[in-house]
Amino acid sequence: MSMAVSELRLGPMPGRQQGQGAPVLLVHGALADARMWSAHQSHLAARWNTLAVTLRYFGTEAWPDDGPPFGLATHLDDLVQAIDAWGQGPVHLVAWSYSAHAALYMARHHATRLRSVFVYEPGFPTYLQEPEALARFQADAQLMYGPLAEAVLRGDLAAATRSLMDASGQSPGYFDRQPAERRALQLDNAHTLPRIMSQTPPLPLSATDLAAITLPVCIAQGGDTRPVFGEVASAAARAMPQARHLVVHQATHMWPDEAPQAFCDALEAFWRSAYPSGA
Repeated sequence: MSMAVSELRLGPMPGRQQGQGAPVLLVHGALADARMWSAHQSHLAARWNTLAVTLRYFGTEAWPDDGPPFGLATHLDDLVQAIDAWGQGPVHLVAWSYSAHAALYMARHHATRLRSVFVYEPGFPTYLQEPEALARFQADAQLMYGPLAEAVLRGDLAAATRSLMDASGQSPGYFDRQPAERRALQLDNAHTLPRIMSQTPPLPLSATDLAAITLPVCIAQGGDTRPVFGEVASAAARAMPQARHLVVHQATHMWPDEAPQAFCDALEAFWRSAYPSGA
């Protein structure tokens, strides 16, 4: 069986395909592109047909300035188009952080294109209803994104990248301690930060919408993650009693990058539980 990587283009987005089996679509978060899933695809390729895509305006290629606005509505449309263009039928959708909100929206409004949805720490609090939880989210968001916004405003995208990664890894110097290839990937995507900070409003997704999802869904989060991520993931899990809620011991927001094998093990365990007779 060939485990070679094929470069594809599905609609507007470039992608990397590897493996054979049931189709799996991997979608990155901020400061990343399809390359962040390389290790995960290698782990999964013997049993799954994986496709990692680079969302519009991310990555290293030149994107036209007259395209649709940066935001989840645009990226949702592109993902729907990519699934249709791939032609593999319904997919297991895996999304992290920024893109996880679009994945949940797709589960509610485009369910026929999906077999299941696994999201790690979605990032937009449109369904966060409890006042105390919302206050914790807002306070932590200011701590996390305030320095990032200041660096973007002064045009120092390297400092903005370092600020975001240190905050996500919950440790000063986290960015500098990462492997060189991860630092390079994040810096390659630093150009997206001004767009991220001025993006269109998030897709409308309420707790009632989440409760109406009938697909197999796993909401995953780190046990040690900061409130800006943890409160949103916990709110999604509360709104979806039908979903699996995975809390990863001693993990933060960066767990998918830090532990590709463990992340893939969690994916496969979820898929086996959702489809015991085969995914």
